[in-house]
Amino acid sequence: MTLLFRITLIVCALLVFIYVLRKIRHSELKIADSTFWFIFALVILLLAVFPHIAFFFSNIFGIESPSNCVFLAIIAILLVREFFTTVELSQLRNKVAALAQAEALAELDAIENTDAEAGAGANVGAGAAENATASTPASATTSTPASEGAGEN
Repeated sequence: MTLLFRITLIVCALLVFIYVLRKIRHSELKIADSTFWFIFALVILLLAVFPHIAFFFSNIFGIESPSNCVFLAIIAILLVREFFTTVELSQLRNKVAALAQAEALAELDAIENTDAEAGAGANVGAGAAENATASTPASATTSTPASEGAGEN
């Protein structure tokens, strides 16, 4: 690995550290989610500071250049991370769909209960009016003597 490549790796690792810390400080990234990125930047930093690690693994895997081994490691780590992120995203989408369905059912029940109560209230009011007229005494419904005399003529 050339000195320029090692310096580039160190600068990139430091930029990742700074960027992740800034996101945490602005509450845009949880500390638990940032651990991967801290470890990732640390691995890049270790490969840059101790290039013999890259030479060792490139010899074991038969990779011609240690820099290709570093790129392969970075790509492999990011692909694994992307897979786990996709799984987590899929689970969250399922949870959102389930919550949306539960909320829609709860709203439907609330609407039906409100309609049922409003209908029962209207029927109770109409029933009360019918009961009031049915329970009125017969003497209250008879006509006055003045109206009786007018009807006889």
